[in-house]
Amino acid sequence: MTFVAYSPANMTEDFKILRFRRPSERWLNRALNLYLTSFPVEERRPWPLILNSKSPYGPFLKILLVDDGTGDRFAGLLTVWHFDDFNYIEHLAIAPELRGGGLGALVLESLKTLNDNFWVLEVEPPTADNPMAARRIGFYQRNGFTLYDYNYIQPPYTPAQPPVPMKLMADIPDMLPRNVAYTLRREVYGVIK
Repeated sequence: MTFVAYSPANMTEDFKILRFRRPSERWLNRALNLYLTSFPVEERRPWPLILNSKSPYGPFLKILLVDDGTGDRFAGLLTVWHFDDFNYIEHLAIAPELRGGGLGALVLESLKTLNDNFWVLEVEPPTADNPMAARRIGFYQRNGFTLYDYNYIQPPYTPAQPPVPMKLMADIPDMLPRNVAYTLRREVYGVIK
């Protein structure tokens, strides 16, 4: 299934259509390269587990494509999970040459129309040695997400990786972070305690 969104007139880039597509051989190498260069190793699920999920909830990999009227162009990747009461954005990366033009905002806006459940994501807490974290948080806040003051640790994806201090954000102001964190630990990271 392909989800299609039409770009608003105020977008910097002149794209008419944004498509969310299932992975295909044509785009997988670009998606993998973007994934490896966009996320630190401790924030990356092993790629084979993205492509061959065993869970009915996710992760679901979507390839982002834009079309300016001349054909599809690789624009990024998205991995999401769909739970009974909320959706989780595990990874979102826009191709470097398309960043800063409003495409990420269009992706978030489009996701909110998929179902009635709210959306959750993890972000790195801002620190003096990571100024990009504050910029990412600001981006999500400008797009309707609330930062929750909740002590959350992302469990490691593999035993060789460390846990990662993170913050939770959601596109609603009254989420119960403890309940969401429990679901994420159990379903996304496989922590059964």
